[in-house]
Amino acid sequence: MAAGRPTGSVAPTGWQAIGVALVAGAGLGWSLFTALDAFGAPLPQLPLAVTLLIAVLAALIGAQAAVTHRAIQVRREFIAPRRAVALLVLGKAALLTGAGLAGAYIAIAAYSWSRQDAALPRERVISSGVAVVASIALAAAGAFLERSCKIPGPPNEDATPPTIPGSADNAE
Repeated sequence: MAAGRPTGSVAPTGWQAIGVALVAGAGLGWSLFTALDAFGAPLPQLPLAVTLLIAVLAALIGAQAAVTHRAIQVRREFIAPRRAVALLVLGKAALLTGAGLAGAYIAIAAYSWSRQDAALPRERVISSGVAVVASIALAAAGAFLERSCKIPGPPNEDATPPTIPGSADNAE
């Protein structure tokens, strides 16, 4: 190994990190709405544009994941190392962001569920539910992109063993 060359590897995002992002997002979402409610401030509307943006990002990252999977895993093409690392980081970021947003929107939906008598909290529960689905799609697309960047093992050119029992090559 040449001196001065960095070594190491990047492991796939573990379930612990995803769980921490989910719980942290839920805690922040619940805390924000509780604090606003405690101070008598009006609870914010959940804009549809944000949910649409999350869904569009999920679709774009999912499409990039499909292209990357086809290039690296199926066709075994060379991808520049910087591009591969950038795609890997994008996948990790999307996975953790999607998990955090899903947690936050789940908390907002749960907080609004207890105040469902009025029209606005009911609308908040529905819009939070749609945002949870979009956030989970973002996390899934990020996980797919992250796994698509994994370098495949060497291809098996020939599945036949070098010697076949009972063949003329094996006769002694």
